[in-house]
Amino acid sequence: MKIAARCAGALALVAATAADLRHLTVFSGAPALWAWKMSVNPDNSWQTFNDFVADLSVRSGLNDGAVRGSAIAVYRGGPGEETHTPAPHQHFLTMCARTPARFERAGIHNNSVSYVKSPGTLCFVPAGVPSGARARSDFELVACALDLTLVNGIDVELDHRPAGELKLRTNFKDPAAQQLLKLLLADFASECPAGRLYTDHLIHALAYRVLVLAKDFPPSGATRPASSLPNRILKRVVDKMQVSDDQISLESLAQESGYSRVHFIRMFKAATGRSPHNYLLNIRVERVRELLLNPALSLTDIALECGFSSHSHMTRVFRQFLGLTPSEYRRDL
Repeated sequence: MKIAARCAGALALVAATAADLRHLTVFSGAPALWAWKMSVNPDNSWQTFNDFVADLSVRSGLNDGAVRGSAIAVYRGGPGEETHTPAPHQHFLTMCARTPARFERAGIHNNSVSYVKSPGTLCFVPAGVPSGARARSDFELVACALDLTLVNGIDVELDHRPAGELKLRTNFKDPAAQQLLKLLLADFASECPAGRLYTDHLIHALAYRVLVLAKDFPPSGATRPASSLPNRILKRVVDKMQVSDDQISLESLAQESGYSRVHFIRMFKAATGRSPHNYLLNIRVERVRELLLNPALSLTDIALECGFSSHSHMTRVFRQFLGLTPSEYRRDL
């Protein structure tokens, strides 16, 4: 498949992210593809799809603790509804969820063309590109808005910048993009979000994937193995990670290293064998182990001290890394 050989830098990041997500999938609570249960229960009865798109567009420009430049949500609609995505400053990636849905679009000579979206089917609409269809059945779509500034910023960091514009793509499947959307939505719906660095990683990997899928990249040669971060820079980044701040971002760590986000992720993993987020979680788990030695500290106090959003959040991550809960670990001391 030609696209598999394109944009070496972007694919390298997606591959690295996918490898890390095999570990994170259990932590985030997102089950295997299409074996998921949505905890988000949207009520769109008061809102048209165009209103929904406009709302996502606004949210993608807000810095509310998630990645600036993105927003994700679920929309449920019914027969006769138009699904246009007229957003001048946001790209939209949508995914058909749960059950097949039937739509129709204008064909040649104004004839209508009917088609079915099966679960997992994707559609990518670049900013400002007219696109739309009319629903002929009930439907449910996961929609992710990606701001132009976010995607353009990632584009310029690629080793080999592709020429050309992002192109409209309809009714296609891509397991990597599907999984990234599912993980983002699962984290959004979770009572214990994994934190900004995790969300950063997912959104940036998704934006890279969009660049791969929606641009005509010229074939590129094999990517050279990434160099490791120099030890002095790695120490500086790790020192920054030691601060128990759940809102630490990928951009701030990359700035600390002096490299772009693309190069930072690859060089950090080459130096440590872990993604930045996975490494951060390991730091926090080790800190939890230290504090568990003090019987005067409650588990809730320890969780907050170590940068977790709650006791249950800490317990899930601790079990993921060590195979037992903090309470069990403390009892065995």
